[in-house]
Amino acid sequence: MSIERINLANETFNHILALIAARGYEPETKLPSENELVISIGVSRNTVRTALNRLNALGILEVRHGEGYFLKDINVDVFTNLQLPILLEAYSNVETLTEFRIGVESQGAALAALKATAEDLESMERALSLSREHISDKERYALYDMDFHLAIARASGNSIISRSIEMLKALYTVWLRSFVRVHGNSRSNDFHHQLFNAIRNHDSDTAREIMTAHLTDVLYKVRLDAAKKPGVLPIEDDIQT
Repeated sequence: MSIERINLANETFNHILALIAARGYEPETKLPSENELVISIGVSRNTVRTALNRLNALGILEVRHGEGYFLKDINVDVFTNLQLPILLEAYSNVETLTEFRIGVESQGAALAALKATAEDLESMERALSLSREHISDKERYALYDMDFHLAIARASGNSIISRSIEMLKALYTVWLRSFVRVHGNSRSNDFHHQLFNAIRNHDSDTAREIMTAHLTDVLYKVRLDAAKKPGVLPIEDDIQT
């Protein structure tokens, strides 16, 4: 097998892992069919099958003949340990990490609106209060910003989403400090309060929409910053702020 084909199989494997995390799949959930994965990822059936067989061999998926591939009831540490190298590899690419966050955290916010306990809401409110108190302190604000996002992920009740954001918090917080210095934090603060209200009101659809809008706004600014670097072509203003 050529190096190119090996890399393509690895990328497909990582793509399916990210898909499982982003959609918040629970054990016994059926994955999209091979045909659907071929179309959505844009690779051959053999490449998709190689990735699925690898996930099956690792004990993450099981094959039910005539039915398809299903997520097994695995220890979440197995899944998150597989994710960590992917996230570390993407560490220098904030755009990739932010795209990942949009999928995972939008689903997490929707689930949190359905499942959040009084204790979960208290954790979110505490992080909001601390971020508001330190809104002029970019260093501290960045820390409480990610605390708020982690509180939402934990409230989702989905251990894969929660562990994913725990790992992202460590990778993302340092970068976020410089981001806040450049772009400020008032817009982020507004989004956070809207998110909290939607979750507190058990409005799942609105919580998902606000989280998506919030992180899409971050992604837009990430791309603006990247376009300003030497040798990078300007991007089109195709995301609404």
